[in-house]
Amino acid sequence: MDPFNLPIEWALQLLTGVLPDPYLSLARQHLLSPDSSIQSLKRHIMSTIEAFISTLIPIMQPLVERLTAYIYASPDVVILAGVLLLLVMVLQVLSWMRRVLMFFTRLAFTLVFWAGMAAVASWVYRRGVEQSARDATFWLGRASGYGLGIWNFFMTEWQRYEAQDKARGHAKYDRA
Repeated sequence: MDPFNLPIEWALQLLTGVLPDPYLSLARQHLLSPDSSIQSLKRHIMSTIEAFISTLIPIMQPLVERLTAYIYASPDVVILAGVLLLLVMVLQVLSWMRRVLMFFTRLAFTLVFWAGMAAVASWVYRRGVEQSARDATFWLGRASGYGLGIWNFFMTEWQRYEAQDKARGHAKYDRA
C-alpha cells in the first residue's frame, strides 16, 4: 500500500456516509487507480523530489559532517543555540498571546459600541426624535456643567500648587 494514498483513502472513508456508492466508486477509480492523472502527477512530483535530493546529498554531506564535528568540539555553541531557540519560542508564544488578547479586546469594544448604538436607536424609536433630542440636550448640558466644574477644580488646584512651588523657590512649571 502506498503511504501517500492514505490521506485520499481516509477522506474517501469519511465520505462513505455522505456520498452515494456510485460517486464513491467513481472517486476511488479516478483518485486511486495507478493510471489516473492524479497518480501520474504524484509520481512525477515524487521523482523530481527524489532527483533533487539525490543531487543535493553529495553537496550537503561534507557540510553536515563538518558541522557535526564542530558541534562535538564545542558544546557551548549548542547550549547557546538552545538558549536562543528557547528565547525565540518564548517570544513567539508571547506574541501569540498578545494577538489573542488584542483580538478579544477589540471584539469586546466592538460589541459594546454596537450595543450602545442599538440602545440609542431603541431609545430614539421609543421616545421619538423630538423628545430624544430634548433629552439629549438636557443630559449633554448636565455633563458639560459637571465637566466645567471638574476643569475649574483642576485649574484652582494647579494654580495653588504653582503658588506653593514658587513660594519654595522651585519655579519648574513657570509659564512666563
